[in-house]
Amino acid sequence: MPDSAFWRVDNYYYQPFQYPCSANYYFHYYTAGDTVINSNQYKKIYRSYVHFSPVFCTPPLNPPSPPASGYAGALREDPIVSKTFFVFPNTTTDSLLYDYNLVVGDTMKGHIANSVHTSSHLIVLSVDSVLIKGKFRKRWNFAKDNNSDSTYFIAGLGSSGGLIEPLKTYAIDFMYRRLVCVKDSADAIYTPSYSSAMGCNLILNGISGINGTNTCSIYPNPFSAQTTLQTDKSLKNAALTVYNSVGETVRRVDNLSGQEIIFHRDNLPGGLYFVRLISDNKMYTDKLVIIGK
Repeated sequence: MPDSAFWRVDNYYYQPFQYPCSANYYFHYYTAGDTVINSNQYKKIYRSYVHFSPVFCTPPLNPPSPPASGYAGALREDPIVSKTFFVFPNTTTDSLLYDYNLVVGDTMKGHIANSVHTSSHLIVLSVDSVLIKGKFRKRWNFAKDNNSDSTYFIAGLGSSGGLIEPLKTYAIDFMYRRLVCVKDSADAIYTPSYSSAMGCNLILNGISGINGTNTCSIYPNPFSAQTTLQTDKSLKNAALTVYNSVGETVRRVDNLSGQEIIFHRDNLPGGLYFVRLISDNKMYTDKLVIIGK
């Protein structure tokens, strides 16, 4: 899996029967450090703030609660057996996510293949490849699901349903999961055909980023005392907002001008943050890492 990656995911709930109900859930995953479980090293995976948007619901039915923000589990890639595993919170047991040994005709197993109906089992229809940052990655394609969209996963990247989401679950919980894009830092490295209302942008306090033509670089990053944000165009009355790992605002600076912003750590504790810079109705979002106590 890419280092410093973001996975933008949409969940769409639709229950069409006696009490129709529909709702949207927008969020992203990100990596933040490593951990050791049972002597194996894992990447820690976190879920961002979840923007919940109910569409309609017929009483007395209510839509499911949004998935929890914060720590989502730990991911481990095992190149020896060509598989990716995941340890969910409150457990130390590996769950199989992706098996890269499958061939045409095989049945997908593991967490993302979760289904209680034998007729819903996903069978490999074909294996091809996609170009990701100048390198080809294998893709396993399965039967189309009830939403008539392609169902697949890509080696070392994720699936059409997201990162850790089950692929075929309509018959179980009426929830559709869709990968919106995968970002390496601030740049999208994979964007499927699915189109999200929130776009391929980080979800911060329920507001989607709108990346314009402006670009911004942050150096150094990580940093311990201060860092510099450098833009390619001059800012005027810009606003800089910094969020912690669960989407809470920890710093805001308004009325910024020029092409260079010096950001001082002050009393912020070490850890992962997200920065959002808005100027002339254009938005830039990126990750910020503070090291040391």
